[in-house]
Amino acid sequence: MPAPVETPYLRPAFLTAIVATIVSWAVAAVFVVIAQGASGLSAGSLARTTIRTWLVALGAGIDAGPVSIGVVPIGATLLCIALVAQAAVWVVADPLVELAAFAATAAGAYGTIAAIASAATNVGDVHTSVVRAAFGAFVVGGLGAVWGSVRRHGDADRWWFTAVPDVRAAVRAAVPGVLAVLGAAAAIVAVLLVTHVQRAGDLWALLDPGVGGGVALAAGSVLAVPTLVLWTASALLGPGFAIGTGTSVDLTGSQLGQVPGFPLLAALPTPGTFPGWVFVLGLVPLLGGMLSGWRVDPGGRTDLVPRLALGAAAGAVAGLVLGVLVGMSGGAVGPGRLADAGPPMFTPLLVAVPVMALGGALGAALAHYRGLRASRPSDTSALGGPRLWKRHQSPGADRRVGGA
Repeated sequence: MPAPVETPYLRPAFLTAIVATIVSWAVAAVFVVIAQGASGLSAGSLARTTIRTWLVALGAGIDAGPVSIGVVPIGATLLCIALVAQAAVWVVADPLVELAAFAATAAGAYGTIAAIASAATNVGDVHTSVVRAAFGAFVVGGLGAVWGSVRRHGDADRWWFTAVPDVRAAVRAAVPGVLAVLGAAAAIVAVLLVTHVQRAGDLWALLDPGVGGGVALAAGSVLAVPTLVLWTASALLGPGFAIGTGTSVDLTGSQLGQVPGFPLLAALPTPGTFPGWVFVLGLVPLLGGMLSGWRVDPGGRTDLVPRLALGAAAGAVAGLVLGVLVGMSGGAVGPGRLADAGPPMFTPLLVAVPVMALGGALGAALAHYRGLRASRPSDTSALGGPRLWKRHQSPGADRRVGGA
């Protein structure tokens, strides 16, 4: 079987960034046209609004006079990553030797395009952050390039930054722990949305977005779901989140004032003190860490201490990923008091790492002792001990235990 064709990485990297940019602008333009209507937009205004929408999706934020939007729209950012990945699938037809160089180059090119676009569209009172645009695009471009290569060529193992087996085991075991916490948070959001569906309908009717605006509002609500899930995960971790200065939602209760009339925010709990049983939900991060510790691969070692250390490392990695995701989901969502929204930046990280590391150690201990019980012989015949035989079993040499 012939070896796969190896090609230089520069050309596919730059093409991936360019194609991803064009596709992302096209998607953003469709969203803008649906939301505002094509008749009221000139070509220049449509181009600027489209590029700004793309930059906001990358996490650049936007300032328009007194209104400041600094929150990272996680759902829209994930969509941008998927578009970069699809561009890589189209462009990278042959396997590459320098995978890391390809991803870094594609990320750098994508970030450079975003920085130039941000600087070019900063006119009048509307501004996006050039630094945040470049950084966000760099991260999005790198992750999308990696994902696209894996999808096209199935070379996930070649992307590992280290060959140390313990690091691989800890990172792989961290994934189910993160997914468990986020899954629990998503379930809570779904329950609250179903419970408050009438409130969401009232907010929608109050906005009266029309047909095109309704489509855009529905798309925006769907893309905002991951952000609300991360805010709920912050509540499970303990720090909670805010919707405006002086407000908070955590496991003790909800202290909210007037919130923006966004239909998805109908999922916010009713202000007041929560029942005592809600504190049980605070065990979710610990259980997520236990799942990571349970799933960790000890690499054939049977000693307890190394397995505990590996389980704690897997839980710590899960807490690190979760804390970073939650911390970056906050930011301004409007003027005045709405400049403070979402979780605090660093507190979720400081809580998630030790809690999930402890859970990882506990999960590894449980898996260790379960393995000992499973490996214990079901009888003592191998050691020459007594063994019971059924009457209908025919006599044989092995029946005469101890010799007879």
